[in-house]
Amino acid sequence: MSSRSLLALILISALVATGLPWPGAPPPAGAQGVDVFINVTGGGTRKLNIAIPEFSVVAGTDPAGHAKTLASVVGADLTFSGQFSVVAGTGVIPPGNAEALKRSWTEFAAAGAHAGLHGLLALRGERAEVEMRLYDLTSPEHRQIAARKFDLPSAQIRRLAHKVADEVVRQFTGEPGIADTKIAYVSGPRGAKEIVMADYDGVGLAPVTRNGSINLSPVWSPDARSLAFTSYKQGYPDLYRAFPFERRPDQTLAAFVGINSSPAFSPDGRSVAMTLSKDGNPEIYVLNLVNGALRRLTRHAGIDTEPTWAPTGRQLAFVSDRTGSPHLYVMDAEGANVRQLTSGGFHTQPRWSPRGDAILYTQRAGVHDLWLIDVDGSNPRRLTGGAGDNQGATWAPNGRHVAFQSSRQGRWQIYAMRVDDPGSVQLITRNPGEFTSPSWSPRLP
Repeated sequence: MSSRSLLALILISALVATGLPWPGAPPPAGAQGVDVFINVTGGGTRKLNIAIPEFSVVAGTDPAGHAKTLASVVGADLTFSGQFSVVAGTGVIPPGNAEALKRSWTEFAAAGAHAGLHGLLALRGERAEVEMRLYDLTSPEHRQIAARKFDLPSAQIRRLAHKVADEVVRQFTGEPGIADTKIAYVSGPRGAKEIVMADYDGVGLAPVTRNGSINLSPVWSPDARSLAFTSYKQGYPDLYRAFPFERRPDQTLAAFVGINSSPAFSPDGRSVAMTLSKDGNPEIYVLNLVNGALRRLTRHAGIDTEPTWAPTGRQLAFVSDRTGSPHLYVMDAEGANVRQLTSGGFHTQPRWSPRGDAILYTQRAGVHDLWLIDVDGSNPRRLTGGAGDNQGATWAPNGRHVAFQSSRQGRWQIYAMRVDDPGSVQLITRNPGEFTSPSWSPRLP
């Protein structure tokens, strides 16, 4: 029997025990993109209980406590996903001790765990190797159902944990997790704004720009190797491209007279849509990064700005005030077949879902809040509410989570949430200061 079939059996056994629907059962009305093994639609209530004891050191010494860090970070990643509930436990399972392994899994199963993750850590000089082994705790023999190894410098122990967590998610859903990603955002008060980046959970803050000017609107490229952004470092709002993982200077994308803003990479990474006012009125253009050709998409007396690509690359949504107030519009990638998506309000900052089925945007009605709308203009629904403003959202690559800026606690901070669970909001930024304009990277290479 294949490992995937065994994984399916785990979920069938566990869901029968909990009274939840079997994998493959008809999804709830309106559900989109049902997972292969875990159905996580319907408010995030369907979760798999997984036991994650401290990792076992099988080679080298661990004075820095990497084994504990790995278990802790993997557990936090899986909890954040909304698809797992981590069963707490203490102690280390001795490697190569079948009786100790069986005893531990029996105890975890009695505590409600459906699956177990045993991590083996080998420390060799400046390298760290982790082997993850997944076990079915619903079967009497606690059989092993999957295993994989990862190797990175020991200084990147948290990234090793993120990779393990993403593999666990992949094994149980058929889709990788989002832990091995970055979020870039703007840091600083008025007049001095730099772009920084951190792991998706806010740890490991690092600078992207250091020019002492105003840098705005970062957006990741599809290969997660570069960021486009607007900067005033030459005195004007020009568009640049930074390479935060490489030692190379910023690349100038657009430095025309007037406004150069709102960059958005096409899904294939070959083009960047942007807003330029070089011809007198803010319009949407597309720059071909391969040959430098510039194409104008919109021609209207109103302001057209903030383009966002459909994941197919065949359409773009954008903001225009051509009917008076800012609303969302959709057009073909060549600028044809423009249609209005929203009306009757003040709507900005569209972000097309990676799943292609919805567009996230900001609506102003006294305060700013996040809303979702289907791509045909139907079913608008509110995601955020309460005190403060919530705006400037960005999608995680799985299309299930979003990050956004909020002033709910008195100053601008970055938060993340699952779109199916408004109560899942978590604070991402933990440093002093104000943070805005998040951009969630694709999964790192």
